[in-house]
Amino acid sequence: MDMAEAFDKTKIPPQAKILLIKLRSIGDVIYNTAVYRPLKQSFPDAHLTVLVERASYDLVRDHPDVDEALCFDKGSLWDQLKFYWMLFKGRYDVAIDMHEGTRGAIMCFATQAPLRVGHKLARRSFLYNVKLELDGFQLDYPLDYQVALIKKMGAVFDKIAPAIHLSDASRDRARKLLLENGIRPEDPYCIIHPGTRKIYNQWPFDRFARLAERFAVDYGLKVVITCGPGEEDLAQAVIREIKDTSFVLITASLQELGAITEGAEFSVCHNGGYMHLSSVLGTPVIALFGSVHPRVWKPLGQRDVILYKQVECSPCNHKTRKKECYQGDTECLQKITVDDVLEGVNRILEGTSKS
Repeated sequence: MDMAEAFDKTKIPPQAKILLIKLRSIGDVIYNTAVYRPLKQSFPDAHLTVLVERASYDLVRDHPDVDEALCFDKGSLWDQLKFYWMLFKGRYDVAIDMHEGTRGAIMCFATQAPLRVGHKLARRSFLYNVKLELDGFQLDYPLDYQVALIKKMGAVFDKIAPAIHLSDASRDRARKLLLENGIRPEDPYCIIHPGTRKIYNQWPFDRFARLAERFAVDYGLKVVITCGPGEEDLAQAVIREIKDTSFVLITASLQELGAITEGAEFSVCHNGGYMHLSSVLGTPVIALFGSVHPRVWKPLGQRDVILYKQVECSPCNHKTRKKECYQGDTECLQKITVDDVLEGVNRILEGTSKS
């Protein structure tokens, strides 16, 4: 069966077991949460299983529209084969590959579901038996592709918006973490999240430090420096540059980090998963862009501020990136100043719209 032109939603049985595959980064999965509720509302008796990688698991495990969350860990070949066997034994009626990479397509095929759905133009689309075209949809952002695919399957969207659900337990732990660090519920605070996975996306540590000093003195805000597991060294690099200013450092899980972010006046961070987390939770974010153009990956909040200094070589890729960028000397980020960020803070606190 190859349905490239249309999809007959009546082919999905009333109590279908649906597997939604969305690997990759935190930001991708945050966008993907926009399709959960429309799927469940359009197929109300279906059992929805969402498959993500470890970094994103906290985002989906407590989502009220997800019946089951599966976590894929890139372990040994034997462990991966066992995972694929588990997918086959799941006896899914519908498997939807929203990853569009080789691994996601193989997982979709491994289920041997009667309906294996994916984008017709995906690299390994021959592994699907339902190949959907997205002609006629306005596809400006990654979110648009994900929504279009699910719309093509017959799902109806009342609104298009990612939705992150934080557990009560995570909110309780977040409040406890803040109290333990001297931040009471009535204290206004802001977040500096300096981590990034690639050195060529790293804004200078000393500039994050200057921000911490200015936020405390000029705005009377308590400063929370946050990091995820494995990013402690980046946070410490900022802390070493801070002079005569109080701050707190909090390392937390993604759920707890989200709950801490909910209460902040604003956050400052690089383009990445945390940027999307803050924006979707409704906390205005000042987003630092360098090697990636914000046109595609910009945060979606109305009060977010985007800082991007387009130089001759930006946006770039591994073929065009300069050697010095791999040493952390990135011109496009160097051009973003502390004053640029402070101007963004003023716009947020004054309630003006983003650029």
